[in-house]
Amino acid sequence: MFSREKEEALQKVLDEYTSSGKECGCQLAVYENGKLCCDLASGWTDETRRKKVDTETLFPVFSVGKGVVTTLVHILHEEGLLDYDAPVTKYWKEYGKNGKEKTLVKDILSHRAGLSLLPGKRECPGDRYDWDLLCRLAEEAAPTSPIGGKQMYHAAIYGVLAGRLAECASGRNITELLREKIFSPLKMERMFFTLPRENYGNLARITNTEYPFLLDHNEPYCLSGLNPSSNCTCNARNLAMMYASLVGDGFEGKRLLSDETIEEATVLCRSADDPVLPGQWSTFGLGYVLCGPPEDRGRLFGHGGACGSEGFADRKTLLAVGFTKNRELPTHPVHEIRNRISEILEIPSRVW
Repeated sequence: MFSREKEEALQKVLDEYTSSGKECGCQLAVYENGKLCCDLASGWTDETRRKKVDTETLFPVFSVGKGVVTTLVHILHEEGLLDYDAPVTKYWKEYGKNGKEKTLVKDILSHRAGLSLLPGKRECPGDRYDWDLLCRLAEEAAPTSPIGGKQMYHAAIYGVLAGRLAECASGRNITELLREKIFSPLKMERMFFTLPRENYGNLARITNTEYPFLLDHNEPYCLSGLNPSSNCTCNARNLAMMYASLVGDGFEGKRLLSDETIEEATVLCRSADDPVLPGQWSTFGLGYVLCGPPEDRGRLFGHGGACGSEGFADRKTLLAVGFTKNRELPTHPVHEIRNRISEILEIPSRVW
């Protein structure tokens, strides 16, 4: 059970890391069986240390957004609009070319669609966040690995494949779908895939990175573009709210997905010749990363992202966690602060 002592211990850990300079800024929100236990913030929005992070600060969370798009796809499945075993071309006819004709919906969800590299030629950095261009590139792409074979993380294209599939199956725009199916039912007002400029005022900036492409996420062409694989911005509370809606009684009594769907989505989806290797983090079910212990991988499910942000739910404890941070570390995907948080919450640590 969560307690006041745990909340105080968690705040102390956040403050320890941000005051020492090991981290710049971060947030942590935890729900237990749909009820908010803590909503914490610490540190600064950038390396100048001029503006404090608060609980409403928006953070670029990179691949954490993939878990949100995955939830949308499962909602459409429950509504009868998407069949996991159906060919993608049943919904997205233009996708069926250049060797992709037999791709199944579950191949996309399990990162076995053969498109682990962002396809096509892009003229400028902003092209990575041009929705229409990315959808066309996906349609024209040829697979670079066997479809339905080994899992290969589709880092830059998963959100496009899953998001466009959702559009085609529903006849609705992806941003409208996210708002109607997830954000509005849960009253989530601090999560965006296309960030309006009026929200730039309370925004954390990515800092201390050796990887220039991560700094894209400080730029308007990324923040206000659209690639659900990587350009989600949110606060920790909204992230935890979504995962709270997937387990137990749901977020304040609201469930987005049934236990049956979560059970199916959290079964490891790999071929027989693709065993999980020691230390491997990319262990996917249907869209979600399964980050529980090896003997029960589906216990914890969600998605992590560059710089160490994460969102997940624990089916055993009914905890739902949202964690945001803005400093890249050379130890990624291992983050010491996350391990400390896990110890206090008494849950398995995650590497993703």
